[in-house]
Amino acid sequence: MTVQAISSGLQRGSDKALHWLIPPFLLIDCVNGALLQLSGSSFALSAVYKLTLLLLMVLSLLHDQAKKTALFAMSLLLLLAGPALNWPELAPRWAIADMQLALKLISPLLAFYYLHSLFQRAPAEARKLCHLTLWLSATVLLANTAAGLAGFGFNAYQPLEGVAQSFLGIKGYFYSTNELSAVLLVLTCALLALSWPAHKTRYLLLSSCSLLIALLLLTKTGLFGVLLLVVLIPLLMQNGSFWYQYRRWVVGAVVLMLLAQLLVIVNGETLLRMLGIYDKLQFVYQQRGISGILLSSRDYYAGRIWQVMTEQYSAWQQLLGVGQGGVALYLKKYFAELDWFDLLVLHGIAGVLLWLLTFAEFLRHSVQCCTDGYGRSLLLLNLLLLLVSSVAGHILTSGMLWLPWALCNALLLHQATSGHTETERA
Repeated sequence: MTVQAISSGLQRGSDKALHWLIPPFLLIDCVNGALLQLSGSSFALSAVYKLTLLLLMVLSLLHDQAKKTALFAMSLLLLLAGPALNWPELAPRWAIADMQLALKLISPLLAFYYLHSLFQRAPAEARKLCHLTLWLSATVLLANTAAGLAGFGFNAYQPLEGVAQSFLGIKGYFYSTNELSAVLLVLTCALLALSWPAHKTRYLLLSSCSLLIALLLLTKTGLFGVLLLVVLIPLLMQNGSFWYQYRRWVVGAVVLMLLAQLLVIVNGETLLRMLGIYDKLQFVYQQRGISGILLSSRDYYAGRIWQVMTEQYSAWQQLLGVGQGGVALYLKKYFAELDWFDLLVLHGIAGVLLWLLTFAEFLRHSVQCCTDGYGRSLLLLNLLLLLVSSVAGHILTSGMLWLPWALCNALLLHQATSGHTETERA
């Protein structure tokens, strides 16, 4: 048996396994959080599951994209070169944490290349897989929200000492509120783009559910991101003649949106009190000023981390990165939650370059297809995620987001390039 035949057999076997393993992706994370709350340990369920997904994707890509697979391996080594220098002085858990983060960083592009390859080899099967994953993920998200409303799971935020907070947000059994908000953005974009204009009733229902979940999460990312997607996707899905034919209606809609925004600003205090977060924001403003509210004090923590970097490590160590344990030696909080900054500190120049490369690749494909409504919607999503990654983090460093993000990109790009005008059947 030739090497080519063995490689082809591995690809077919990996594809079959991934068709069963990919759809419950978000469900596994939810179960992982439930185990963590109920028993105090998740038994590494999510980590083992995701590592299996990545290994199967690598096996599949080896057959026809061996060079890209080798580049991912080289990237992994470069990301870990700096942190590995500190491992002998640290507990083993820090080496594991650095390896987990490095795998998260390469996962979005690895999953995207796999799904893109699958669409080229078996478009019907790939489309079915993506649709099943999206709708199952949306169902899990709704069920998790219902469980949260019933009193199960975690609060979205921990109470601040000395601050009255009537509502702390709901995230159900998912562990990270910010990562869940980013997942919500991706699922909302994909499902809304696939629903408009063929299924307007479904669009309204999905929009309402997404906005409700975003309100319950109490994150700026979720609320403003979902609102932007709900308003703009119907416009982005229109062809060029629409803008000329209905230009007066468009202008009128923009004016109404500006007036609505003005009303929100004028009645901001009342709305914040209704949401139960006014006292919290007032406390943060008194402590950190307006940047504390906009950046949630991320600039403050970034300053402290950078001070440790410049005082405790040499220039060449800063270029290579010092890993999570290298910062944790001096600070309790070793993430500033600004992706580009965290990757520079933890993985050096290699981390920042991978951050740039990931967004450049997703944006490049989006721009190439922006003559189509699906491409424009995807471009909006990727720009939103770039903004969130830059000022709020939890995008490239997320363990929950990489597969939905890659899947949304692969599916909408396929929709844009294959000339589909009819919405999929779920």
